[in-house]
Amino acid sequence: MDARHIHELCAILDEHLEHYQALADCLAEEKKLLLALDLEALLAHCRRKEELGLVIHEHILELEAGISGTALALGLDISPQPLLAELAARLAEPWRNRLSEGARRLARLKNIILRENEAGHAYISESLRLVNDSIDILTGARQLRGEGYSNNSGQGEKRHSLPVKLSREV
Repeated sequence: MDARHIHELCAILDEHLEHYQALADCLAEEKKLLLALDLEALLAHCRRKEELGLVIHEHILELEAGISGTALALGLDISPQPLLAELAARLAEPWRNRLSEGARRLARLKNIILRENEAGHAYISESLRLVNDSIDILTGARQLRGEGYSNNSGQGEKRHSLPVKLSREV
């Protein structure tokens, strides 16, 4: 087998891992900006995150081509496309270890990115819910909808509610 295919695949995988690491770093920085409420920097980071996502998406095609080329060189079927672990199992030791470690790093980075994305989404959703609840309280919208606390301090539907009126003295 020609080592050129494997060398190219490892180079493509290393580049792919760099893009994923940059995205993970960007998401970590985004979390800090969310907590600091730095909207201008957050907007710039969102653009950077989108650019990284597009680069990764485009790079996936190159990685798939590298995997297919290596699979063909190893005599494997390319449909369905083999996993990096399947390729690594067919290779000699220096390449086996490199591909296996790259596959593990890629899986780990994907999990980190998913968790960071979910945490950011949850934080924004909770913040929006808090703002919406505050607006409802200030405008009396909850009482108009019949939501709120009943006379016995339990939450439930109120039958006769009027909007809350705020005094200028408050």
